[in-house]
Amino acid sequence: MEEEKIGVNIYYFSPIEGNLEEVLFGLEEEGLPYITTESIEKDAKLLGKMASSVSKLGVGIGIGRDEISLSYEKLPADKPVFIFPLNLSKEKLRILGMNGARLIKGEPFIIPKGDE
Repeated sequence: MEEEKIGVNIYYFSPIEGNLEEVLFGLEEEGLPYITTESIEKDAKLLGKMASSVSKLGVGIGIGRDEISLSYEKLPADKPVFIFPLNLSKEKLRILGMNGARLIKGEPFIIPKGDE
């Protein structure tokens, strides 16, 4: 019997260029595992909601055509915890991954500096 994976689910629309890697680095820095799944869905909010709904940890990240979202299973699909344009800096993408882990651990979010 195959062991069920536990981690932050990340559903992403392909192709994505380098964005996924920074989000993964942020999760790794906070010590949380992740599970990536490619999807034909293009909407980041819907991807995030789908990812959080099937995650044992209740948290999902959706990377759509133009946006990236951090979702929590108990919030409606149209109200993610965070939603940002996909063209964020590498630092801010990493922070989004870190905040996904912090949501699970019950720690305060990191608020990125700057005006994005």
